[in-house]
Amino acid sequence: MDSLILDDNIMEEIRLGQKLPIVERFITISGEAPTMGQPMYLVRFSGCNLSCRYCDTPYRNEINETLTPAQLCDEIDRVMVSYPGIIILFTGGEPLLKPRSTIVTDIAKRLPDVQFYVETNGSVPIDEAAPDNLHYVLDWKTPSAGGGETFCIDNIRRMRTDHDVIKFVTDESDLPYIKKKIEMIRRENELVRVYLSPQTGRIELTKLADFILSNKLNAAISVQLHKIIWGEKRGV
Repeated sequence: MDSLILDDNIMEEIRLGQKLPIVERFITISGEAPTMGQPMYLVRFSGCNLSCRYCDTPYRNEINETLTPAQLCDEIDRVMVSYPGIIILFTGGEPLLKPRSTIVTDIAKRLPDVQFYVETNGSVPIDEAAPDNLHYVLDWKTPSAGGGETFCIDNIRRMRTDHDVIKFVTDESDLPYIKKKIEMIRRENELVRVYLSPQTGRIELTKLADFILSNKLNAAISVQLHKIIWGEKRGV
């Protein structure tokens, strides 16, 4: 499908939150923590407030369709009927850009029996009163991503230890930075889960494992399982 060329009326509807700009949506296997290996329905929202050097979604600003919140809820209902128990992932781009951050919470509240995961770059405040079926995966950007310190530190306090996690996508040069940040996280929130994910071709898994063990870090390794299964392929 070709990307839509949006007229002024549709742009205004998106601005007002009446329509959601979508890059793509499909059923796949979750590639990363904390849902790695599980079937999921991925909805990728268009647009991001960051531009990371290692971003593996260069098409993140495409708009290939627009859906109202009601249309997206109806689509999720249909997916759940055909695939009971599947989890839903909202990703991007950045799914918590305003006004869609409120819409994401409202959709989770409207569908309380569905488990929603939101993958965010952590620069936007998360909802500390989020419903129980909404989980945040905060991707803390490292120096190799470029752009300086972008993580909203207040999010550490807002995180629920039984719901939300932090993920670092790292290369070898990032390790000293990550060690300091994990120590800071533990001072603020001792039990929140932390995952380290290697940048493709930039750090060996053995190096990452040695880093965790030698520093006695309360953290886990996450790999991009979808790339192991399908390689560098879009739409999976």
